[in-house]
Amino acid sequence: MAQLFRSSLKCFGITICTALLVQFFSSCTKSSPIYIGDDTTTNPPKDTTTTPPKDTTTTPPKDTTVKGRSFAVGTGSGNLVIDGNNFVVSGSKIDLKNGDTVKIKGGSYNSMAIKNVSVPATGARVIFINNGQVVFSGGKQLTLSDLNNVTISGAGESATARGFTFMNSSYRAVTLSGAINNFTIQNMLFQNVQDYVICYPDLNSKLYNGAANSHSSNLAFLNLDAYNVGPFIVLGGDITNNGFTGLVKKLEVANILCTNSPTPGAIVSIGDVEDFLIHDNRVDNVNSANDTHNGIFFVRGNGKFYNNVITNHQGNALRLWQYSLNDNIKTIEIYNNIVYNSRKYSGFEIQVPPYIKAISHFRPAKAKVYNNTVGKMNTDKMTFPGRLLDFYNTYSTLELYNNLVFNNNDAVIVNDMSSSGYLRNDNNIYVARETDAVEDLTSFKSKISGTGATKVQ
Repeated sequence: MAQLFRSSLKCFGITICTALLVQFFSSCTKSSPIYIGDDTTTNPPKDTTTTPPKDTTTTPPKDTTVKGRSFAVGTGSGNLVIDGNNFVVSGSKIDLKNGDTVKIKGGSYNSMAIKNVSVPATGARVIFINNGQVVFSGGKQLTLSDLNNVTISGAGESATARGFTFMNSSYRAVTLSGAINNFTIQNMLFQNVQDYVICYPDLNSKLYNGAANSHSSNLAFLNLDAYNVGPFIVLGGDITNNGFTGLVKKLEVANILCTNSPTPGAIVSIGDVEDFLIHDNRVDNVNSANDTHNGIFFVRGNGKFYNNVITNHQGNALRLWQYSLNDNIKTIEIYNNIVYNSRKYSGFEIQVPPYIKAISHFRPAKAKVYNNTVGKMNTDKMTFPGRLLDFYNTYSTLELYNNLVFNNNDAVIVNDMSSSGYLRNDNNIYVARETDAVEDLTSFKSKISGTGATKVQ
């Protein structure tokens, strides 16, 4: 299992190395062709290969591939604005192109804005990356707007570094707005940020009609660490009588770490999504001072939730209100997760609330819940018992198999409030004592063959 705190980070300090970016170029050489005559006579014809034909490849054609340029910006302080419509370097206006890299000088900034950068999604991304540690402290913000095929990265020193740091803020750290597509934000650290940490409120104004500008697509939030924060990632949206609002098509949330946060409620809240991948995340010691019905990950839509570890918390690990976008019926998968020691609520919840079912364009989604390890749910012993799954009406099928459940309020596997029924329900095992269920409370490796999380974290 991934350690609770990554070895490359300390809660109150960050080791900073000089960023090294090395670019390799390669070339190829071509030799002259050799021709062999077809001699079938006793008096062979004159050898025409002694003087080879002119080699037409000695001057190669012009290379039209994009070779990324590199630009250095920032002074290490003040207010930095990087505007793709007016990007000036050394007095010259530059049009950013596929494959370009913009290196942001390390230092402590009052604010930073990156906006109006759009390059074709068929080519390499424009990357904004730290050159030295970039720090936002005391309420300072990073704002991002109207970006397409762009990555914002704190991996300037290494793939595991957290080169952007946000600390000690009562307001938001990163705000997205406008049209954001084919976009990744990665390798950042957030500490003592009490409002939304990363949010995209503009999504609420988008009503999906099939057009490219009516939704966002291909968003990724990767390698992000948070300590003592409010809601970590908040993307607005919902399904209403008017249609889908704030829709994101294809979303990835992976390798985030969130710990020691007493009140955030939902760590990740996604209002309306088709095809999410939420995986390999670690959440520990959250919502100790929060008693509302939370989902650590609260999502409306469809996708996959796997390889996550959620421990010492309050709320469902995943609270999923599921549906498909159209008649192409989706299958939700929840698998290989470890959930342990919830003060309230079960491991997972899946349902279609009545307001969503009543909407004319609602389409159901299938569900599979398998190979999960879930133990010690609902230690407060509230009236609603803690189990593997809270299963409400989904108006579609559920497959439930190979799950290991232990040390709960009782031996029942599912809180079944549905009339939807099971397509499959087998090999779900309850064990009263955790010492009989798993080898330890670090790896959570199952002692019951064929059950539990098959990928030990």
